[in-house]
Amino acid sequence: MSTPAGWYDDGSGRQRWWDGSQWTDNYAPAGDSAPADGSAASEGDSAAPAAGSDAYAAPAYAPVAPASTAPTQPPTLGFIGLGLAVLGTILACIPSFVTFGIGSFVLLAAFVVSLIAVFKRGTVKWPSIVGIALSVVGGIVGIVVLLFTIAATAIANIPDPPTDLPTSATSTQPSDPPATGDNEGRPSPEAIGEGYKVLINAGGYHQYDDNPEFFTCIGEHFYDSDVSDEVLRDLAQGVDNTTGAVKDHAVQVGLDATYECDPSLPRPTDQ
Repeated sequence: MSTPAGWYDDGSGRQRWWDGSQWTDNYAPAGDSAPADGSAASEGDSAAPAAGSDAYAAPAYAPVAPASTAPTQPPTLGFIGLGLAVLGTILACIPSFVTFGIGSFVLLAAFVVSLIAVFKRGTVKWPSIVGIALSVVGGIVGIVVLLFTIAATAIANIPDPPTDLPTSATSTQPSDPPATGDNEGRPSPEAIGEGYKVLINAGGYHQYDDNPEFFTCIGEHFYDSDVSDEVLRDLAQGVDNTTGAVKDHAVQVGLDATYECDPSLPRPTDQ
């Protein structure tokens, strides 16, 4: 904005014509006021001021145009970064791997755009600064939500302990026969029969496995025999530690018991 054209005091006390951009050589006649119609006086009616005099200076009271400044640009890029930061935060906080991945990518883009907007001249900075802060905070919150979701899912998938467990586990293997009996450490007939079954099964004989009465009968014969308690305790455990005459005697008692407990077997004397 410049000072409009007109007559002004040029600092020497005389009226001089200002054409809107610079002083001219036209002066109002001495002692007379400026022409009413605002026309410039003729060059002959005025004397040219000396070079370098104050006559060439603009009037002190004349309005001076303010220095021109570049117009402030709208912070479009900053608002774009801020919008991306808001969108990325919402997506990252949704408890899903897919939305978290998309949200993380959007937050990264928001951070870059907002950072560029901060260094752009002639724009308002607050949208880009808020966008940078929100993109960082949104990423942290999204990670926390994702970890919480993973932990909650893992806990929910832990199977409940079964409530109908049997009170005691059953085994298909024969239980160890008792080591003690009812006569001064002598094993019971049932224990002797079970141990005898273990021994003949180890030898490949299984024809009496479905006949528990047979083994009970065997045990009674051994129990009533003169075989020592020590040998019978080993027998009840399914172990044969006998040797020599003791072994021969125990084998003979077992053969006699077998013929007695299985009448269908022919005795050697019957052949």
